[in-house]
Amino acid sequence: MEHFYEFCSVRFCLDAEQAMHMDDCGWQFAARPGPAEVRIRTECCAALPAPAGAFLGRRGEKLVWRDGAAVTRLSQDPFRPQPHLSLRYTLPDVRTLHCCVRAEDWPWAACGRFFWPGIALPQVLVHWSALVFHAAYVVWRGGAMLFVAPSGTGKSTQAALWERCRGAESINGDKAAVRLGGAPMAYGMPFCGTSGICRNETLPLRCVVLLAQGPENRVCRLSAVEALPQLSGNLFADTLIHEEWQLARRLLLDLAAAVPVYRLCCTPDERAVDALEAALAQDGLP
Repeated sequence: MEHFYEFCSVRFCLDAEQAMHMDDCGWQFAARPGPAEVRIRTECCAALPAPAGAFLGRRGEKLVWRDGAAVTRLSQDPFRPQPHLSLRYTLPDVRTLHCCVRAEDWPWAACGRFFWPGIALPQVLVHWSALVFHAAYVVWRGGAMLFVAPSGTGKSTQAALWERCRGAESINGDKAAVRLGGAPMAYGMPFCGTSGICRNETLPLRCVVLLAQGPENRVCRLSAVEALPQLSGNLFADTLIHEEWQLARRLLLDLAAAVPVYRLCCTPDERAVDALEAALAQDGLP
């Protein structure tokens, strides 16, 4: 049973043994049948296959192994006793993904909001010059702004302020992707944390704003070197796989050289909007 999706202008063919359970967010990314750059072969397994090679460590909900050029990731929900999904692919040509989902977990693990993070979609997309950030994605005057920060810093607050005070639109409240290889473009993603805001929209990227809370509003534009550590700290990337991490770092430098990156130390009110808008105007961004 084949299903087609498109993320960051990369087409995926999901070849599954059983019916998948895509939610409203995931269905927005459905595509017409046709040639695809990436094929995901998905099986329903009584038990997950044992990973081969050396165990490299754990990053979030992913446990990572490597056997030569073959990478295996097991996904384990923090509230469940054992992994529910296995993903395997071979570097450097990441065009075929082999995925196994435990049969007893299939009813929920094959649902889009669990499945797409489970197959490490951000790590796959980095091979197609795309980066996925922990960010609120808003549209203002025909372009995209990304408010990048860890949870609890105020991404949703700043996005809501721009909506209320400047007529911006929120595309995703928690995740956003950027693809390089030309003019940087911002993309929606099929998961959005707890924000509930998830739209499939692609727009030119105007700027990236790194947020920090503070008693007053201060904006400074960062050089690519200054921006790199702060951007990388909010990037969905796996430092355990050397090739992927080096590729992600090169893409981050390209991104920071191509679009303005600002650090906004801000208050949770309209004064933060005024300060950022003034900085954008000073740099000639209408």
